[in-house]
Amino acid sequence: MGLRIEHPQPLIDRIQYHMAKRDPRLPAASYRLTETVQGRGVFSFCMCPGGFIIPAATDSDEVVVNGMSLSRRDSPYANSGIVVSVEPADLAPYQEHGALAGVVFQKELEHMAFQAGGGQQRAPAQRVTDFLEGRLSSDLPPCSYHPGLTSVRLHQLLPDSLVKRLQEGVRKFEHKMRGYVTKEAVVVGVESRTSTPTRIPRDPHTLEHPVIPGLYPCGEGAGYAGGIVSAAMDGIRVAEAYSRS
Repeated sequence: MGLRIEHPQPLIDRIQYHMAKRDPRLPAASYRLTETVQGRGVFSFCMCPGGFIIPAATDSDEVVVNGMSLSRRDSPYANSGIVVSVEPADLAPYQEHGALAGVVFQKELEHMAFQAGGGQQRAPAQRVTDFLEGRLSSDLPPCSYHPGLTSVRLHQLLPDSLVKRLQEGVRKFEHKMRGYVTKEAVVVGVESRTSTPTRIPRDPHTLEHPVIPGLYPCGEGAGYAGGIVSAAMDGIRVAEAYSRS
């Protein structure tokens, strides 16, 4: 759960290639960042060089953002999800919903983002520097998100346990990529669908469902991965487990 951060692509190029202007023979620069903050992972997710922030909601009363790049990767923007692991403790207020506690938690944040944005799929946003300092942005930088942005206090939108880790994670990212924290960058909410909010149970050894023989929950939709690569790796594990059955 987290936000999507966007920088000017030339800024990321300068940081990664250590040159004033990217050589036209080089691709738009990308990055991958991860940190552990207060016992949880904070990491970049689905980084899109030369890309766009896009709406990904599935209902009319929610705002969800994601990222994409065209094959040319020639947008003037670079964006990435910046997310933090969600633990069972975060779902304690939703335990009355049982196995769907994570779904309700996710839906609530997406609806809050819709309300904060002001409707019509406008997304709540904040300059990165203001997000770290906990203040409202008086204005926002240009952004690839076409429905538009609304300046809000994102640090008040997400749960405090997640916000503090996101803030500290971004500060640590600055140590790895000097210039990453800049008023030219914007964070947009919410990045809430990096993985499924539920998990289908499976035996830790056979990877088979404990009740339904022959069913092997697998990958992102079943709750065992958080992206393309991790889903592929889990698929290999399940295929190997099935071959041994």
